[in-house]
Amino acid sequence: MMNQHTPSSFGSVTRRRALAIGASAAIASTAGCSTVLNAIGNQVFEEVNLLNQLNQEVSGSIEVVDPEGETVLDTSFDVPSTESDGESNIVAYADVWTTTGEYQVDLELADTVIAGTSQLNQRFSITNTEEEIVAISIGSSDESEPIALRVGESFSDLGQTNETG
Repeated sequence: MMNQHTPSSFGSVTRRRALAIGASAAIASTAGCSTVLNAIGNQVFEEVNLLNQLNQEVSGSIEVVDPEGETVLDTSFDVPSTESDGESNIVAYADVWTTTGEYQVDLELADTVIAGTSQLNQRFSITNTEEEIVAISIGSSDESEPIALRVGESFSDLGQTNETG
């Protein structure tokens, strides 16, 4: 099945760097300057966002299935490292949510293993298709969760742990 989803490209290097720093901070910590992070994050995040927290490029594939069982995102990805020159360490996908309900994400990394893990298979709920975003942090700072998924309505919400996951 061909997919019309293409990664968003971001405007300026300044915003990219600010987002890379902000994304790391928001997912690694729940405290801090959330107002500033929201102002930066909400301008450039899409519905599904892959954040590479590693010092190497990661590639792989991601599939998202909606509550009706329809595949709404099925693509391969290459996410630059946190140390890449001027490139964003985030790949974002728009227009994924079709309805509220429980979605399934299956993400598999190619040639990369983090703390014994190279994949994420997780269900998550979307209750507001207009506002909610998902961030998948590859190489998160939490060793028990090397690939972490967070759902939130604002950028700072992504720093909150999803206890139901």
